[in-house]
Amino acid sequence: MGTKLLTGANHFSITVGDIDRSVKFYSEVMEMDFEGIRYNVDLDYIRKVTGYPDGVLNVAFLNCPGLRLELIQYVAPKGQVLDVSPHNVCSSHICFGTTDAAGMYERLKSKGITPKNPPTLIDSGPSKGAYAFYMHDPDNYNLEVYQPAGVHN
Repeated sequence: MGTKLLTGANHFSITVGDIDRSVKFYSEVMEMDFEGIRYNVDLDYIRKVTGYPDGVLNVAFLNCPGLRLELIQYVAPKGQVLDVSPHNVCSSHICFGTTDAAGMYERLKSKGITPKNPPTLIDSGPSKGAYAFYMHDPDNYNLEVYQPAGVHN
């Protein structure tokens, strides 16, 4: 195979409908640290990298242990909302770790966010004893909250 040329993951990116709303959600609700935001990024290299000759973007970065998240809002060209239900090809999710799935679930509910399920005990397989639940961000992107087995607040 030869020498590996890739050194690891740099970031994960999500295309969003409203950059400010998404930054607020990921920083305030998902407790990520805000790095910065750039509005109306209208640069030649962005057009070349994305393949959109008319590309103009709003771009923000946030981070938490193990994840650097890039949020992109396409000012141009405008995109369309896709069905990113977990069973659809090319859908994905981000899994956030916690020491208290039940506490996070209650915190989300107190903020008006309704997870898809309450914390559910994983009762078999390699994650046996863990708890997990799914939820959505403001653009309906799939998120998971996961408490490993044996980890308690």
